[in-house]
Amino acid sequence: MITYFKDYQEKLLYSITFVGSGFTYLYGGVHLYNGDYFIGICEIILSTLAVINVFLYKYHKNFDLAADIILVLMFAVLNLLIITGGLERTGIFWIYTFPLLAFFLKSIKKAFIWNGILFFSFLFLIFMQKSGFLRISYSFIEMRQALSAYLAVFLIAFFYSYILKSLNKNLWKASIYDPLTDLYNRKYIYQSLELEIERIKRGLRETVCIVYIDLDNFKVVNDMDGHITGDKVLKKVSHILRNNFRKVDLLGRVGGDEFLLLVENCKIEKIENRLNKIKSEIEERFEKYNLSLSYGIVKIPEETEKMEKALKMADKRMYIMKKKHKKIESISNLKKTCK
Repeated sequence: MITYFKDYQEKLLYSITFVGSGFTYLYGGVHLYNGDYFIGICEIILSTLAVINVFLYKYHKNFDLAADIILVLMFAVLNLLIITGGLERTGIFWIYTFPLLAFFLKSIKKAFIWNGILFFSFLFLIFMQKSGFLRISYSFIEMRQALSAYLAVFLIAFFYSYILKSLNKNLWKASIYDPLTDLYNRKYIYQSLELEIERIKRGLRETVCIVYIDLDNFKVVNDMDGHITGDKVLKKVSHILRNNFRKVDLLGRVGGDEFLLLVENCKIEKIENRLNKIKSEIEERFEKYNLSLSYGIVKIPEETEKMEKALKMADKRMYIMKKKHKKIESISNLKKTCK
């Protein structure tokens, strides 16, 4: 699957890290200048860890891990600010950034959990102060009011994130799926093929087969019963194709009655057996229209590592099979006429 939001996630991670670290370095320097060495050193260490996290992300590319580290560091900073008060007891104001940060970086469920952990850590600090085990910089009333406002910000961030992510999910689906067949659309399946070829070049994938599929005599359906029936037939054919391949195999509609299939770690013989089975099922089910299918298969990287060449080869092989079907059909019709 192609991750469309990956670039945006990376930009968000970099922006949050460098903006947050910049502020924390600044306040850490001010604390050191004022002689508050403990909080100043802690802020500089936590900021440095955040910057290191970003540089490590460039190598492991695990966004969830990098986001978790950012939230852990933010958790530590905010609790430190509640205990020490920060610069002139203004540290408590920074807690309102956490709900937005969590919902930007994590899924709604995980962001909910992270906010719950931070909220209960503040309650724990209040309890420790009430019990006489710890002294924090804010009174019970100040903490109560701050946490009430925190809950309000959290709820706003939650509902905003829920609406925004729901809209994005719908837009994402609309951008990658064909509206008629619910298969992947042309743009997505081609981008997926590019990605698979790149994985092969990097040694992350052994082989991938592309299968160009075209329906034979589909025009007859539209001519006999109209385009509405033609759409229904396309939906049924798409369903048959989808049900006969694995979930990891990507199937897309690239034209009116043309499909492209990507099969990972493939064996051509097995694919041909499956396609011939599908061909028989379509011919039997849509005998009224004399419907059938033709296909062309290309194995990457054995035959080529270039996307355009692979598509042209598969398309050419599909048309060779289509011509054979037409020739057989013509001979069959001629025999019937002679009889």
